[in-house]
Amino acid sequence: MKKVICLIAGVTFGSTCAQAGGFIQSSHSAAAAGVADAFAATASDASAVIYNPAGIAWLPGISITGGINLYYRDSSVKIPGGIAPNEGTEPTSGHIFATWAPLDSRWGAGFGFAPLYSINNDWSSTAFAGATKLTVDHASFDGVYAVSSSLAIAAGLDWYLTRADFSQVPNSFKKNNFATFGGHASLMWKPAPAWSLGLTYRSGAKVKLSGSANQELAIKLPDELTVAVARDFADVWRFETDVKWTRWSTLKDMNVTGATPQSNPLNLRDTITAMAGLTWTWRPDSQFRFGYAYDQGANKSAGYNPIIADQDGHRITLGMGGEMADMHMDLAYNYTYYTKKTATGLNAGTYRDRKQAFVFSVSKTFD
Repeated sequence: MKKVICLIAGVTFGSTCAQAGGFIQSSHSAAAAGVADAFAATASDASAVIYNPAGIAWLPGISITGGINLYYRDSSVKIPGGIAPNEGTEPTSGHIFATWAPLDSRWGAGFGFAPLYSINNDWSSTAFAGATKLTVDHASFDGVYAVSSSLAIAAGLDWYLTRADFSQVPNSFKKNNFATFGGHASLMWKPAPAWSLGLTYRSGAKVKLSGSANQELAIKLPDELTVAVARDFADVWRFETDVKWTRWSTLKDMNVTGATPQSNPLNLRDTITAMAGLTWTWRPDSQFRFGYAYDQGANKSAGYNPIIADQDGHRITLGMGGEMADMHMDLAYNYTYYTKKTATGLNAGTYRDRKQAFVFSVSKTFD
């Protein structure tokens, strides 16, 4: 087990990930990925640290979840000169979470690390946009209090580690920032044996990166609010639906200022992501999962900026999990179809995007 944990940690801290559409990341564990991330009212493994830390109250003992994400992307734009591909690559990413909830205490704690925001777009062949890599890794530290057997609350600190590499010929900017902090709060309430409600709020944070020649990149990460409800049926079926609001309108631009500036104005709207997931426990400790999510794109057609190449997306997910070698293994597959968007303005064109992802997680509980 020690070797497995070390391998997972190595993958997590040594890699980043880039989603096909937009900036925000999803699928922070295979159990959540299988139900299209409709997980804030379930939070049944250590990835509760990301989805709803209050769920740690129902994870007695020490729980550890870690794994990897594999992505494939097909993104392009149709312009008068023909079809131009987005040459941004999709590297492997990882996640690791740990929780602690003593049986004889109302208090618990959690820690997690995973990429939370990422861009990896390269439109060099279009002549109107360059290459942009921006990754915001996220470490979460949480404290949890069980108010009663049916209600728990949590609050925590978010630590963001940002890496930026912007290139617009002839100018370039490359810098890291490891000192940005934010906060979050959540609750989970089980008003009846078959019902569970979840609420999670994460505040945005201001990220500032300063490079040579007085170069500076300043961005505002968005606030997020997730509301979730889950219902169990016949002891073997669980249905959950989540709605997440993301405040993208606070991200006004990604301009690099200084001696070698880069102009990246944004025209973003606040978005809603609607998720629904169904879990079938076909035998003890073994599940099949199905999910659907509608991901609303933040970019408006007018003033569309391919630095954040996103469209409205429809995500279909499948997953399964079971006990093996005294651990719980989970595997999920996601396919996202993004509707074409015809942009106007400086970066006019018809943008197309598709994404596939495989997510694998291993969970272990120590009583």
